[in-house]
Amino acid sequence: MAQSPVLSLQDLKTYFFSRSGVAKAVDGVSLDLFEGETLGVVGESGSGKTVTCLSVLRLVPLPGKIVGGKILFENRNLAELPQRELRGIRGKRISMVFQDPMSSLNPFLTVGDQVAETLLVHEPISRREALRRAADILGKVGIPDPASRLDDYPHRFSGGMRQRVMIAMALIANPKVLIADEPTTALDVT
Repeated sequence: MAQSPVLSLQDLKTYFFSRSGVAKAVDGVSLDLFEGETLGVVGESGSGKTVTCLSVLRLVPLPGKIVGGKILFENRNLAELPQRELRGIRGKRISMVFQDPMSSLNPFLTVGDQVAETLLVHEPISRREALRRAADILGKVGIPDPASRLDDYPHRFSGGMRQRVMIAMALIANPKVLIADEPTTALDVT
């Protein structure tokens, strides 16, 4: 029996509406992602890669809107799922490493709180245990002395370290699907 895809985009269309017209950022994208597979989407700047990623989690900013197609994950169409159910999937079952670590982290929250938040939202876990696991994952992505960095704010981290924090945030709940939108942009060579 053939394996079913973990994530399937079928004729996905995401458009942006303005007074000057309609920008068809994503216009008929179809792809299948199977368990254990790595899938790369390649295209020039402005070709719709980021909007495709954001569409999967229905995070497209206004005036953008998904106008057609299906986003199938675990036999459910995420394009039609109520927001309440979608919140249970975001971060837990599907995570995303966003493109810009400099603006993706909240400057008013500690790094530890931001990394632990996914666990606190999705699992019956104490704050103490969530922070312990946050330190573990920060260490795995190369943050030196991670336990002592939990109380630091994002401005205390370099761009490359912020990108590693974003990767840790996406990995901490062990998602079934990880979407990475230019995850190595801010990382240094090492």
